[in-house]
Amino acid sequence: MQVSAAPVESHANMIVKTFRRFNAGIVRSIMSIRLRAVGATLISSFAGLSLTTTIIPTAMETLVGIDTFSARWALGGFAVYSMMAWAVGGWAVQRTGDKRLGAIILGFVGLVTGLVFTGVGIGTEPNVLMTGGGAALLYGAIGGLIIGDALRSPVVDESDPTAPRGRIGDLGIFKYFQK
Repeated sequence: MQVSAAPVESHANMIVKTFRRFNAGIVRSIMSIRLRAVGATLISSFAGLSLTTTIIPTAMETLVGIDTFSARWALGGFAVYSMMAWAVGGWAVQRTGDKRLGAIILGFVGLVTGLVFTGVGIGTEPNVLMTGGGAALLYGAIGGLIIGDALRSPVVDESDPTAPRGRIGDLGIFKYFQK
């Protein structure tokens, strides 16, 4: 008697399928709108921390000649305020979804925080203010370009309920890999 049976999958294929399903779930959750906004807020917040602990002090040492430890000590009290301001800026950039507008928004946030923190913490000499504000402006503009492009919300066709809600390959930074 002959009986037809479905072929048995190998153990290796089952593991690969499990990993693929797991990875697809992770990508789906990463590409959701809520997680993008939270990610942009966290990344921008830590960029604000980096601004007061690394970017401005390094620019001060390089261009003005102020010791980095002294600059870090002077800017240390502004780290929390910088994190809050940059978190709001990062959230706004993610909501706009445009990299040019993102560069303008975070560049402006960087310019304002750089000027205020440098002026209050380090000094009000013109070269000190221009160095702190300029470094923060450049840092914010580059960060706004990255966040505005990489973490924007996907374009959704509202009339089609089965339309994909976002794929990593649709982001502008991956256009090089699309044929």
